[in-house]
Amino acid sequence: MSALSLKSKKYFTLMIALHLLAVIFSAGYYNRDEQTQVLQIVGVKLGMFGSQYLDYQHLSAIRTWFHPTLYIWCAKLYLLFFPLNPFHLATLFRLASSLLGITSLWYLYKSFKNTFKTEAETNTFFFFLATMWFLPFLHARTANENLTTSFFIFGLYSLTKNENIKFAIFAGIFFALSFITRFQMCVMIATTVLWFLIFNKYSWKNFAVLVSSFALVLGLSTLIDTWFYGHFTFTPYNYFKVNIIEKYVAQFGTSHWYEYIREGFKSGFPPLSLVFITAFIILWIKFPKSLLTWVTLPFFVVHSLIGHKELRFIFPIIFFLPVILTFLIGEFKINLRKSWVIAYLLLSIPAMLYTSLTPASNLINFNKYLYNKPDRINKMYVSTHFDEVAKFYLKNDIEYIEYKPEEVEKLMNASGKKYFFTMSLADRDLVLTHSQCKKDFSLFPDWIYEFDLIKKRRTFKSWTVVECSN
Repeated sequence: MSALSLKSKKYFTLMIALHLLAVIFSAGYYNRDEQTQVLQIVGVKLGMFGSQYLDYQHLSAIRTWFHPTLYIWCAKLYLLFFPLNPFHLATLFRLASSLLGITSLWYLYKSFKNTFKTEAETNTFFFFLATMWFLPFLHARTANENLTTSFFIFGLYSLTKNENIKFAIFAGIFFALSFITRFQMCVMIATTVLWFLIFNKYSWKNFAVLVSSFALVLGLSTLIDTWFYGHFTFTPYNYFKVNIIEKYVAQFGTSHWYEYIREGFKSGFPPLSLVFITAFIILWIKFPKSLLTWVTLPFFVVHSLIGHKELRFIFPIIFFLPVILTFLIGEFKINLRKSWVIAYLLLSIPAMLYTSLTPASNLINFNKYLYNKPDRINKMYVSTHFDEVAKFYLKNDIEYIEYKPEEVEKLMNASGKKYFFTMSLADRDLVLTHSQCKKDFSLFPDWIYEFDLIKKRRTFKSWTVVECSN
């Protein structure tokens, strides 16, 4: 880092600080797979609960054990010194994921530093690293989309060291880790290696070493999976068979090919998202032979052709936006006006602070309430269907029983203590009209409900636990 300017160092330091804030405050999950595909597996192996909580994807052996095993090792090290607390463990896992992400951003710079022609361009790159609103949030996630990209970037950096066979070994190892973390990365890995073979005259000898080390890691992963699953299994084939041949993934819905563009614009904090989408399109059209195009475009196209789409599936390409924006600014000799920078910061910084300093899932506070409550709740009445996916955070099983508004009176007359988890203001107020009931937990402070706009929206998600005694 000594070769960097003071400005770039400051940006990098700021980026680290923002990542650490996200680790602390961005608790919970962005997608339920972080719980069902990772943390619940960790919980089973730590003896927190039984294997009956493993879902179909794991029982079908379509997921490798590598990703959960990383956190299992972290947890066992932690438990040598501290008592079990799932919330502390989750923070530790976010820290491990974020540190891996921070390190990958440094190697992203090292992979493309020759692309930056001036010190000003290098400063611009680190400016984007520090201010791109989604980076701290995504790197704090325990999702495989995060880790797989970090491993890919390590492999990419190793590819740039064509003159050293040692780095060919590293490239194969890290690409294999990226692949077994998320199988769809085979597209990005293949097109990236192909670019180096065609345009960078990558040594065929080193390529053979890369493939060999890739195969070795994949073989070791298969042995680990066979051990954990209790029978021989090859998870990449299982994944292809279940999701493509048996069309398991189709049950979750299909979308048009342009869904990623539409959803990316909507969820990417417009108008910033429009700038980001435009940058990708310009890169792909104007620079078809660029490594950045070969890394991102085929990956995007393949995912667009697959019927089932979730925005997180293409997250691996957005981690390259700091490089892409800096590259385009340099190629088109764009003079960043002060007003443009201010406008960008006024949009990006609030988005970053919101995503980094608030829970990724509001329900994490509900889970904390249940975990810290002295009296364990075994049964809870819910006003609408509630699917508890955060078993990792619970001390005991809770039976959620859905009720209808007209059934409230009958439930009130039943003896004993009862708990209602009401999802809307209307449901909450209906239960609270009974004198024997009191609010025991709410996701939001009382003053939120005093706003007229909130009061009028009777369907507003209040997520309140009401305790009733009879």
